[in-house]
Amino acid sequence: MKITLAAPALLSLAVPTAAWTAVPLPSTTVRSSPLSRRNPSHLQVGILEDGDAEEVASAKEVSSQMSLPLNLDRKALRAVSLITTLAGAVVTLAATCTQPVMSLSGGSISPTVAWIITLGIAFGANSIGLGGGFFIGFTLLCFVFGIFGSPMSFFEPAPPEPQVKMVDPSSVEEVTEKSLVARTLSMIIRIPFQIILVILAITDTIFSTTFLEEGKDRRNPFWDLLFDEEEQFLGYEEVYGGEVVNDHPDELWIYINGIQTDLEGGKKHCKNMYDMFGRPVKLMHNPTDSIFLDIFECLMGKTGLLRHCTTGPRKFIKQVLEEEMKKDYKKIVLVAHSQGTIITGNVIADFNDIIDGTEECSDEERALIKDNMSKMEVYLVASAAHYVNGKYVSNLECLSNRGDPVAVAGHLYPEVLKRFWFNTRGAGMLYNDCIDQVEKASWGHMMETNYLIPIQKGAFSGSKLVTSYLSNKPQEESASETSELLP
Repeated sequence: MKITLAAPALLSLAVPTAAWTAVPLPSTTVRSSPLSRRNPSHLQVGILEDGDAEEVASAKEVSSQMSLPLNLDRKALRAVSLITTLAGAVVTLAATCTQPVMSLSGGSISPTVAWIITLGIAFGANSIGLGGGFFIGFTLLCFVFGIFGSPMSFFEPAPPEPQVKMVDPSSVEEVTEKSLVARTLSMIIRIPFQIILVILAITDTIFSTTFLEEGKDRRNPFWDLLFDEEEQFLGYEEVYGGEVVNDHPDELWIYINGIQTDLEGGKKHCKNMYDMFGRPVKLMHNPTDSIFLDIFECLMGKTGLLRHCTTGPRKFIKQVLEEEMKKDYKKIVLVAHSQGTIITGNVIADFNDIIDGTEECSDEERALIKDNMSKMEVYLVASAAHYVNGKYVSNLECLSNRGDPVAVAGHLYPEVLKRFWFNTRGAGMLYNDCIDQVEKASWGHMMETNYLIPIQKGAFSGSKLVTSYLSNKPQEESASETSELLP
């Protein structure tokens, strides 16, 4: 039998993964390291680089059976993290390639069976002479559908504009958005230059930190060119263009956006959620760059290999939440998508540390945070986070389409293998005290098209977002899977 290069690369882990995903193993209790997008206190930021004082100070991780030895050299830890991240990317692609089988079955079969059938199809295709080009094309096709949704969704009519109740509708200014074609062309044009800049940035970081004495204090111009936008926190009037009707003033809702979401796109998601859940939503905008760079950030930033990604937003939203907590809301709801889940997971980790007493603060601040965490609800949509621990929040849910490759790199990553995807602190991936909401037959990663609209049509019917907040509940519920531990 001829052996192609692509098939083993994509599916060599299918059989052991299929077997391991059926075995309930204990999960690690180690928190992930802080990540970073822009850190003014440490100018040389990039891949394979020593941590700054803040990261070292906040690395009071609890050792566990799934953490690497703490006495390992930092460079060795980063090397292990890089290797497991590359392996994680392969597993993610392989898992995405099993989604056609899962979708054709309507989600009625188990993930283990989907792995085995897909592996059989791969060897069958190889035996009749289909080469590596076929497997590469098939993988790319699955990845595209995994990001943008199934082919049938492309022909669905555009959803109606969300309805927002304004105190004075005449005061709302109309905003002209770029067309989908214009945004797509702009993204495609930028990708080649971004790939070049990423290569130059990594090369510059490795060279300067290895051979130059001032390397750690030298600013890397290529990262600055790649990540030139700052985070923003928008209140109700900035999001909705005027004073909005708020029937629940004692609740605070905040949305943290993910990949491929510019500022106007983030505002539209907030408007959609207002229309769906009857609550105005504030926006913590995490800048987007392009589909390539955003996914690169998710994979490398979630483990600390690329700290340029989330410390800026993480510090920012932590400060925002600390200020908002002083306003004595009865309920705080965080809705995060994609890359935003990495930020949110780490902010929750910070608050957990404060409550546990492993991070210094006054007794008054600790009591305030503990009280607000007890009335906090967190909804992670298509989570790519490395660390999720909802032990102090009132409700934490992860909502994912099984055919979403970004979610497969986090929430839906094979359960046993989570333990072996290490961050730069030597800690495995952790999802703890989290309710899984999984649409087993669904594709797509886009917030509006593949998550918000399906929720309105009956997807994720077990989620509290649907059972407690959705204004117009659908008559038919989907066959979503709800469980405490995803098999």
